[in-house]
Amino acid sequence: MTRPNFLVIMTDQQRWDHLGAYGNRVVQTPHLDSIARNGLRLEGFHVANPICQPNRACLASGQISTVNGCRQNGIPLALDTTTYADVLRVAGWRTALIGKAHFQNVTDIPAPPRKPRGIGAVPDSAVLRARRTQRDGPEYAHEVRSLWARNPDHALPVPYYGFDHVRLCIGHGDQVEGHYTSWLRARHRDPDSLRGPANALDDPETRVAQCWQTALPEALHPTSYIADEAARFLGAQTGAAPFLLQVSFPDPHHPFTPPGKWWSMYDPADVELPATFHTPLLARNDLPEAALRAYRMGGSDPHSHWPFQLDEAAMRRILALNYGAISFIDAAIGRILAALQAQGLDKDTVIIFMSDHGDYMGDHGTVLKMGLHYRSVIRVPFLWRDTAARARSGVLHRQASAIDFAPTLLQRAGLQIPIGMQGQDIFAEEGAAPPVLIEDPGIAVFGDADARSAITTLVHEGWRLSLLEDAPDWGELYNLNDDPDETVNLWDDDAAAAIKLRLLDALARRQIALRNLSLCPTGRA
Repeated sequence: MTRPNFLVIMTDQQRWDHLGAYGNRVVQTPHLDSIARNGLRLEGFHVANPICQPNRACLASGQISTVNGCRQNGIPLALDTTTYADVLRVAGWRTALIGKAHFQNVTDIPAPPRKPRGIGAVPDSAVLRARRTQRDGPEYAHEVRSLWARNPDHALPVPYYGFDHVRLCIGHGDQVEGHYTSWLRARHRDPDSLRGPANALDDPETRVAQCWQTALPEALHPTSYIADEAARFLGAQTGAAPFLLQVSFPDPHHPFTPPGKWWSMYDPADVELPATFHTPLLARNDLPEAALRAYRMGGSDPHSHWPFQLDEAAMRRILALNYGAISFIDAAIGRILAALQAQGLDKDTVIIFMSDHGDYMGDHGTVLKMGLHYRSVIRVPFLWRDTAARARSGVLHRQASAIDFAPTLLQRAGLQIPIGMQGQDIFAEEGAAPPVLIEDPGIAVFGDADARSAITTLVHEGWRLSLLEDAPDWGELYNLNDDPDETVNLWDDDAAAAIKLRLLDALARRQIALRNLSLCPTGRA
């Protein structure tokens, strides 16, 4: 049996409907649309955690956050984790990752200190934590952006989470480091003079938060670098051994800085605002303070990572720039697909496209992520185009989770799923798809790691149910079939009491089913 190649393409912070293939009538994505046209489009693919680093850990490990341990940004994926790339590598695949990884921390900013509970003397620091081994030290510092800025020739040990060939891009917009740093410096004597808002080409007085017209030309942009490096890797493939190539673009994540023609490709007047844009969350009086915390943080600092609300003109501007970044990525994907075809490998390669999480992009007057689990944040695109011998096309309505990606890919490779991987093969025909469980530590943990602010969501049978840890008398319950924009919360509706009870039962049972089975017994006690 011919072993397939795998080309896994990822974007960062792209909601599912910002593709032509998902019905968007404005954004131009012809190459991604061609993957959908010749393959399967999933209508119910969801994150397992709506934040970058933890959901990427879920995708790589096939485990939920409370099992793989990467529950929030700032906690690396353990080096002893078995990733899907590890399994393919051991089985003979050539493995490569080009672009964003985010398996480890990208800054060296110290986390808020944690203190043991209770009273009494302070014992030795070695026993201050329930688990003595922490994911810290130089072996967990390979993705710190400032490290690469200081030393562009930093030696990254490989295999790196299962990938033998790695070319990192760390950061977003025009402020990216990694292996890209030395590539950029070899092509421009002073690249820092082209990057960031201080060097931008637009008028600072007319800027929208998180937006600037970069002076970095298209040919020197990280998106172009990723396409160049991916094409180089594909050009070296002879077909003698199968390959796994993960191509991971840092955009269209904020800041919104598409270069050159992509900056002005879309007229803000032509974009469509979401149906709920004019019902901003902070203007509502039916939400508890715990549900509003993230948006208040964003309102006080719209230049950070927290979700913030904005007026119509600003939102239209951001949408236009977001579309420009997506179309730029689509053009880069076209170059990668052409390189695949030039090597004669197209018919033997499974192509997958997805994003790590979504973005409000105007839903409820909000932009960015974190906070409540609206579909724009937790639902992402997922395209699967199989090899010529296994070609299928159409729309798959079966719901799935990020933890299902690794097992699905391994089963397609003809490899067994490692013990402790929790996801299911998306294309398995037997039985109904299990409920989607989404874990989220909540935004308060960025200031206090012990904050009790978690949000837990279940998506099941056309419903979304969400519980907030610090709002015990309040929750969310939406009928996604009748109310796809999630405008009518049925949590306190007597007519929905039976379905709420059934979903709460399903949530408890799903949490039980996703217990940690990674550690195998070594004998019988």
